[in-house]
This record gives sequence, structure tokens and C-alpha cells, in this order.
Amino acid sequence: MMKAILMPGDRRIDIVERQTPDVGTGEVLLEMKAAGLCGSDLHMQFQPPHEQRYGSFYGLKTDPDIVPGHEAAGVVVEVGPGVIGLKVGDRVAVHHMGGCGHCEQCRRGWDINCPNKWGIYGLNVPGAMQDYMVVRARDCVIVPDEISLSEACYYSCGAGTGFLALRRGDFGLGDTVAVVGLGPVGLAAGYFAARSGAVVVGYDTQNARNEFAMSLGFSAAINPLHDDDGVLQEVTRGRGADVVVEATGKTAGRETALDAAALFGRVVCVGFTDEISSVHLQRGVLQKQVDVRGSWMFPIHELERMMNSMALQGTSIEPLIASTYSLDQGQEAWNAFDKGALGKTVIAW
Repeated sequence: MMKAILMPGDRRIDIVERQTPDVGTGEVLLEMKAAGLCGSDLHMQFQPPHEQRYGSFYGLKTDPDIVPGHEAAGVVVEVGPGVIGLKVGDRVAVHHMGGCGHCEQCRRGWDINCPNKWGIYGLNVPGAMQDYMVVRARDCVIVPDEISLSEACYYSCGAGTGFLALRRGDFGLGDTVAVVGLGPVGLAAGYFAARSGAVVVGYDTQNARNEFAMSLGFSAAINPLHDDDGVLQEVTRGRGADVVVEATGKTAGRETALDAAALFGRVVCVGFTDEISSVHLQRGVLQKQVDVRGSWMFPIHELERMMNSMALQGTSIEPLIASTYSLDQGQEAWNAFDKGALGKTVIAW
């Protein structure tokens, strides 16, 4: 038997006992070591009323009886038939969105855009918030020795999404960077840029998040509700930001991002909401000749690339992991995350 978390809705966490799952062909059993809390879980599974927990996401039906959590890292304890490249004892991170493996997008390496989506761990396939988790071997990436499993689970969604947003913005040597929204995704994007030597300006309406960003090496952090917009111009010497990562998904955040962009800048929209935005394109895009780009998660080969590259550079994202809880503290963890906890929140074993 093992313990697992369920989310019936109404901001409630149930801790239940379940049978340890069996592995099938092409699968491995993980002893879980770290599971990250993510905003998509918060908005789709934790916060909604119980009667609204039976919706769908990308055509996949959500189920309150499915163990939540899609940011997973653990140790392989059993290997099923037909598995190649993994063995008992391997430390792995799990890429949470699987494709069919046969369509054009999967063959191009972009399984996240698969039209025949196999599943999403924690949504319609049992996820990370349980003592043991069965995953397809093809969804596992071996974690470098230099990276902790708490870091690995963060890379598997939040930090990795911020990393790819910088790459989508063609971030390079000498670029100035602005990040709008300093939750786990935006904070990671700004941290990676700062570690690369860039001038990085953060924007958030929570002063505590701005202070946390400054402690991580941001050059400045602005509360757009109160602070003078001249701060960005001062720290960039009147230039503005060459790359802007917009991580709120809100109209106000997108307006701030366009205003922060330099002439010929690149604005990468990675914030994920259902909100329909109306922004001033002539002032914010046309006259400044700004490129606006979308960025959405990352494929599995990027997960492997980013962990290996950060390990080689000696970059640790442990400083971003501000809160760690046990599985039994699941309700406490999700309540804190719901209230805007700083940095990354992780359940650890």
C-alpha cells in the first residue's frame, strides 16, 4: 500500500491509501522523491468547485479520482518488459505530456503539439503526488548527478517553461531582459538570464516576490501598480528590454511587456490563462517593430538539454525552491501555494 493525494475540488486535499501500481510493457515504477506544485493544477483541479472538476483540457477529460501532479522526479525501482535505456536505481525526471509517437509533430520532436495526445500525468493519467508512480519509460529523462531531484521536478515544467521562453526570445550575450510576473515560471526565466550575466528587470504586483527576485540576482524589480516606469530606463540606460518574458497571461501584464520592450525587441508570451486580451498594437508593436512570440512548455529533448547544460555550467536552481512539504502536509502546501507563496513549492519524500 501507499499514500496518495486526491483533489476533489473546493480547495480540498484528500490523502488516501491505494495499492502500489503494477508496471506494464514499456513502463517503469518510480519511488517518488519530489513533486512540484504548478499553477495549472491550482486553477484546474484545486480551486474549482467539485461539480466543475469533470471538465476537459486539450480534449482530455479530467478526473477527481486521478492522482494529481505533473512535475515528477524519482528513482526507478522496477523496470517493465521491453524497456531499454533505464535500470533500477536511475534518477529520472518525467516529461509530463506524451504524444502518440507517430504523427508529424511527434516525429519532429514536438510531442507537446501531438493532435492524438496520449495523456498528461496528473490529469487523465495518475500523477506525481503519490509514493510510487508508473510512467512510460519513453517519458523519463535521466537526471545529472549535479542536479537534485527537487530541482529536476521543477525543470520538468515550471523552470523548463521559463528556460524555453528565453530560447524562444533568442536571448543572447549582451541582451537586456524584463520578466513580467514572478511566479515559478517567470522567476526561473529571470534567474537563468541573470546567471548568464544579463541585466534583468522583474515586474510583479506582490512586493515580496520582487524582493525575492532581487535576492536571486535581478538588477531591479518593479511593482507596476506603484513604482516609476523610469526604473527600467535607468538600469538599461534608456534602451528598454531586448527580450521580455510575459508570464502572467493577463491583459495588464501583456501591456507592461510591450511597454518594456526595446526597439526591435522580442516579447515572448508564456503566461497561460483563458483571458482574451486587447492591447495597443500600434504603440506597443508596430512603431517599435517588436516581435511577439508564443512559447508553450517544451518537448522532452529540451528537458534533457536544459538539465545537462545547467549541470555543466554549475547552475543550481535550489535557491528558487522556497518551500518544501511532506505528502502528509499536502493541504498546507496547496493552501500556501494558493495564497501566492514565493518561489517554487515542492512536496518531497
